[in-house]
This record gives sequence, C-alpha cells and structure tokens, in this order.
Amino acid sequence: MRDMYRLKSMLSGLACVMAAMSPAMAQAYPDHPITLVVGFPPGGGVDLVARPLAERLSKQLGQPVIVENRGGAAGNIAMDYVARSRPDGYTLMMGNLGMLSANPLLYPNLNFNVSKSFAPVARLVVTPLLAAVPARLPATDMKQFVALAKQEPGKMFFGSGGTGNINHLAVELLKLQTGAQITHVPYKGSAPALTALVANEVQLVIDGFNIVLPQVKGGMARALAVTGEKRAPSLPDVPTMKEAGYPGMTIYGWQGLFVPAGTPQPIVDRLTDEVDKALKDPALSKRLADQGTDPAFQNAADFQKYIAAEQERWGKVIQTANIKVE
Repeated sequence: MRDMYRLKSMLSGLACVMAAMSPAMAQAYPDHPITLVVGFPPGGGVDLVARPLAERLSKQLGQPVIVENRGGAAGNIAMDYVARSRPDGYTLMMGNLGMLSANPLLYPNLNFNVSKSFAPVARLVVTPLLAAVPARLPATDMKQFVALAKQEPGKMFFGSGGTGNINHLAVELLKLQTGAQITHVPYKGSAPALTALVANEVQLVIDGFNIVLPQVKGGMARALAVTGEKRAPSLPDVPTMKEAGYPGMTIYGWQGLFVPAGTPQPIVDRLTDEVDKALKDPALSKRLADQGTDPAFQNAADFQKYIAAEQERWGKVIQTANIKVE
C-alpha cells in the first residue's frame, strides 16, 4: 500500500513538472530552422500558398521556415516522409483535400495511416473551382453542356491533373448527379489538362479558379460556372453551380498545415496561433487572394471536424464511382 501511495505521489509530481514545462516549451520553440514539406513540384497551387506563408511565419517565429518540395505519388511521398519525421515541431506539412481525403481510399497499401500519423494545426485557405469548356464548344451554360454530353454518351471527355485530385472528383460528382457519361483523361498536372481543353481534346475541366481563369480571360476557354457559394468578382457574369441548377456541386479545394502525430501540444498550439496571426496580415491575405485562394483559418479542432466531413463526402464519391488508381 505504501508503495502505491509513493507511486501516486511520483506521478503527481511528474504531472506538475510537465505542466510547468509546457509554457516554457512553447516559449523556447523554435530555436533552429523549420522545414515546411510540400508534396508537389514548385509553382503548383500548394507551393504558391506555402511560400508566402513560410515567409510570413519566418518573420513571426524568428527562425527560417524553409519550403522543401517532395513531389510524387499524389502527395504520398511527402506524407510518408513527414510521418516518419521527429514530432518536435521542426517538420511541418502542407496538406490538401486529395492527400487527406482521397488518398487513403485510392492507395490502400500506404506505409502510414492518414488519421493517426498526422495532427492538424490549422486550415489555411479554400479555393473555389471553375468549370470551363473549349471556346469552340456550343455550350454556354452547365445545363447545355450536360445535355450535349447526354446526347453522345461516353464521347465527351474531361481532363484532370491526375486520378483522385479535386479536379477529377468534382466531375465525377457532376456525373453522379446528372447521369451524364463523360470519360476521364488524367494528365500529369493541371497545365497539360488545360492545354488539352484549349485544343478541344477534352471538353470539360473543373479546376482551381486561379488556374483556369487565364484561359478564360484569354478567350481560349469559356467559363460555365464557379463552385463557390458566391460569384467571383473577376467573373461577375458567371453563375455559381447552385445558380446553374446544381446545388450539390458547391465545392472548395482546401489546404492546411499539419505536423507529425505526437508533436507536443504546446508547440501545436503555438503554431496554430502563429498561422492565425499570419493569415490576418493584410499583405499575405491580399497576396493569397490575388492568387485566387481565400484565407479561411480554422483552428486544429474545427479543422479536424472539417477533414472528417470531407473524407466522408469524397469517400462516397470514390466508392460510388468506383474510382481506382491504375
């Protein structure tokens, strides 16, 4: 009995020590450079958010935040690296919808568990998508395009930046809701998919607003609808999907910040606060908005709930449409 009381006393003392250390841990962090891992090549949508964020966090934290691109396998290479990294707050990861919501279903033999290997820090941005067709296609709105697709089942094509990307899943959702048969053509990135659209090799692309907009502004593609809740100021005459008659097609791509599971909570909390502060900076906010992404901070708890809802939504699409990585 005496030994039990002694053990309880020791555990109680240890808890007090840990509680006292927590604020000190957060204050001492960071004391050397931080790596921000991006699972895609430089210049892509995730990279374009990561770099200005890293620049701002470097100023706030007083230590360099260095972007490291580890592209390949739809972000899985980066996730595998971060999952095996030391959980000390010095390895961060940019995550997006495809990596956190689609990949666990599309790649069943991953070396890590998406739900258990990473801890969310904060949601960063959301990005509405833009549905566009070749300028020469005789369809001026979504209902006309769907009608054309139904007239020639399987003879219309849509392009994406790869299987499981949001630009793939968005069209699969449209197909499920309309019954239209449109054949998927995956490319190695959004740029070649848009090149194919302009050449009329594919007849539809639903991709990030900022990615598709230049083709529309250049007259090489025609915008049919935006997937956000509101019309875009730069394309005020283009309706939302809801206005076009497809209320279930309100879709946002999103990006967030993650750390390896097991990272001390005081450090996670510190990073969450720093991200909130960074996204409130007018210069960073404007820079992101100019790129077509909307700052949309969520703390770790709310972001975790958001991810779970997204996993459920897109998991149903993947399973119903029987999407597989070939």
